Parts: sequence; C-alpha cells; structure tokens
Amino acid sequence: MTQVNFYTLPSSEAQSRLLFVCRLTEKAYSLGHRIHIQTESDQQSKLLDDLLWQFSASSFIPHKTLEEGSDSHDPVSLGTNLVGVKHADVLINLGKQASQAADQFSRINEVISADPESLEQGRNRYRDYKQKDFKIETFKL
Repeated sequence: MTQVNFYTLPSSEAQSRLLFVCRLTEKAYSLGHRIHIQTESDQQSKLLDDLLWQFSASSFIPHKTLEEGSDSHDPVSLGTNLVGVKHADVLINLGKQASQAADQFSRINEVISADPESLEQGRNRYRDYKQKDFKIETFKL
C-alpha cells in the first residue's frame, strides 16, 4: 500500500519549500531509495536542479532532469511529468494536484507551504489520496 506523507511548512516562501525538498531528497537517497521529484514547471525544475548541487557542502545527490520522452537510471530524477519514470519508489510531488500514477510508488511526499493557495491544493490532494484508501500521515513543521 502506498504511504503518503504531507509536510506542512511554516513559511510561504518558495525557496524554503525547495530547500526542504532538497533535505527530504537527501534523507531518502541516504536510505537507499530512488526518488522522482515532480515539479510544477521547467523553471522550477531548473531552480531545484541548481539547488540540489549546492544546498549542502557535505552532500552529493546524483540526479538528472528528465526531458520529454527521456528515461533516467540516476537515483534521483526531476521533471514536470512522470513519463520515463520507471525506476523510482519515492515521489516528491510539487505539482498542484495529486499524482495520477500514485500507486506506482511505495511512498509519496507532499510538501505544502503556508500560503493559502498551497494549503487549499494540499487539502484537495489529501482528499484525493484518502478516497484511494492510501495510508496518510501529516507532519506540521
């Protein structure tokens, strides 16, 4: 059964959300997971790609940004859709909706910032996952 974790951040800053995603990715990678980060846009993918290389001087997270129709065997991939994502067991969803391929992952992490739009989108995703009977945990940070 898919485990869904919701992380609600105290900040509404986009940078704080991306830094938390980097830390979450680092943790999952250190535990041996293969991760895909679904982003909202190509611009967000580029920002996150750059941040993954530099957010921590003591960390190295091998990753690849997926282009349309490409596939990755890297431990971490990121992109705006799930085409070509066959390797990952963990999804970090930065999209505005619940993942439509949620059952292909053993774990889904939803990162919600404190702004009203993000909170409302998080509530909608929570309801969607609940209807699918996924196991859900919430963490208010």
